[in-house]
Amino acid sequence: MSVTQEEIQKIAENLAKLTPKNLWNLAVSTNSILGYFELLNEVDTDNVIPTVNVVEKKNTLRADIESEKEIDPKDLLACSEQKVVGGQIAITNIMN
Repeated sequence: MSVTQEEIQKIAENLAKLTPKNLWNLAVSTNSILGYFELLNEVDTDNVIPTVNVVEKKNTLRADIESEKEIDPKDLLACSEQKVVGGQIAITNIMN
């Protein structure tokens, strides 16, 4: 499988403004890539199990359990390193 100069010209007209030198380089590069695909088609993959991810790792999730303990909002605000004003965490002005 290879790409003709006419096909490259059509791609170039539709997608980008390329010079004739760039067109030649694009054709050479595209045919090189297609050559690798042909090479991959020669590999025997009949008994190979398809994979989605090469790493055999499963997501480890914790149970989402609601806490029975009521937490006072003042205690939560006390955990903040930011200044608390009027029961809310104050941040620096980002709109200059």
